[in-house]
Amino acid sequence: MSIAAAPQAPARSPDRAAETQTRLTAVPAPLPGPMAPRLPFVVLVSMLLVGGVVGLLVFNTSMQQSAFQEQKLQEQATTLAAREQALDGELKKMEDPHKIAAKAKELGMVVPQNAAMLRVPAAKIEGEAAPADRSATPPLHPKVAKPYSVLVAEQKAAEAAAAKKKAAEIAEKKRAREAAEKQEAEEQQRTPSGEAR
Repeated sequence: MSIAAAPQAPARSPDRAAETQTRLTAVPAPLPGPMAPRLPFVVLVSMLLVGGVVGLLVFNTSMQQSAFQEQKLQEQATTLAAREQALDGELKKMEDPHKIAAKAKELGMVVPQNAAMLRVPAAKIEGEAAPADRSATPPLHPKVAKPYSVLVAEQKAAEAAAAKKKAAEIAEKKRAREAAEKQEAEEQQRTPSGEAR
């Protein structure tokens, strides 16, 4: 291909070029329309933000107060549970038959010898009633003889304790004697050295 063969655009005449150009003219600026005032919008957004922060603070404070109250109630429940256990223990001690019998004896109550039964519908008395006296009341804690094996074990324990005590006394006397001999030896060493000076 050669340069001569390239198609050329038709040349425009100067008259035509002036016709195709548009003339620029000054256009008046558009009139401003009614603008929404910005101040109410800013105030609304600010109020929403402040309200949200205040609401969050109130919510957080109420949650903390409820947590403190829950902790206080939990401590109170723990204290009451411990008190309930202590009172249950005291109640069980008071319900002990030996304790009841001791209290009855302390109040002067005795076991009746002969009891009479009153049958209400038949209006009959069965048995013969007799006044109660202290002779019929058994001892609260009767003495029970210890088995032989327990007596032998106690005797051996007492002998072992006496032997241990005697050995401790002998050891103490020996230490005291050694301390006295050591003190005498130190005094004898001091005496000749004091004379030499």
